[in-house]
Amino acid sequence: MDVRKAKFDSISKKLTYLQQRVTNNNSLNLTDVNIHAENFFRDLLKLLGYTFTNSNFDDQNSAYIDLIDYERKIAIQITAQNDSGKITESLNGFYKNPKYYDFKLQVLLISKDAKDYTTKFGNNFNHKEDVIDIKRLLAIIHNKTTPELLEIERFLDKEVQTERLKTESTEVETIMALINYLSKPENRSLAEKKDNIDPEYKINKRFSEHATYLIGKYSELMPVYYSALQVARRGLDDVMSLIISSYLKDESDVLLNKHNNNPREALDDLVNFFHGKLSENGFKTFDKQAIRFYLLEEMIKCNVFPNN
Repeated sequence: MDVRKAKFDSISKKLTYLQQRVTNNNSLNLTDVNIHAENFFRDLLKLLGYTFTNSNFDDQNSAYIDLIDYERKIAIQITAQNDSGKITESLNGFYKNPKYYDFKLQVLLISKDAKDYTTKFGNNFNHKEDVIDIKRLLAIIHNKTTPELLEIERFLDKEVQTERLKTESTEVETIMALINYLSKPENRSLAEKKDNIDPEYKINKRFSEHATYLIGKYSELMPVYYSALQVARRGLDDVMSLIISSYLKDESDVLLNKHNNNPREALDDLVNFFHGKLSENGFKTFDKQAIRFYLLEEMIKCNVFPNN
């Protein structure tokens, strides 16, 4: 159930973002999003079981429709206008063409919500079923299976690039950005292993019982992530580095006390904490091992589990 909810929430966020973007652009007379909407919704509706084609390619004279499914005999007009006059104009224009007499016309609203229309539209047009706004589209999507939701989410991830709002403190945002950078394959290159991971024996002195595991895990991950971390840190000034250091010391010390001075358990808890933060904040590219390496690197510097 958690997977299904997460997938649907992601889909809802992307489609709502797209709806708002269309609304904002139309208010500024920027209609480029509307132009691309035809093929976007053609491909999205295909994932819902339809076989629409872009009618502007099939028939240059189809002024009142944008998508057509010849198999189900359904045509769709994609529009940002939700007034009854626009719907009436579309219906009258569409059914003037004899070849569409046995087709059903639906209106897909990509900006505004549908109204509680009082107009008698005729042509067997039921506005409660045939006017589809984003809310109704989401209701249709909600009835799909979890694998189908996964496919829809993948499609939207590729097609809709949302701008993530920064809602965390500056230091947490910076740490998340560092981990996100480490997690991208194009930013990583293999580095040589260090001969001495802990030259000042900080880990051995404080956590002798767990030193073999901690140093071994760092040695395992270092060739993959070390070089990328050095590059990612170049953008940090001394003040931000100090703020991050103070934050990590405070948070990690709380967890170390919680786990009775067991650094392995406390580290796992801290990894899960940042994993949760990245997930909640919409980062798509990150992995737990990148988080673990970053925290182990900070541990050697005594920024994680500091000496008291």
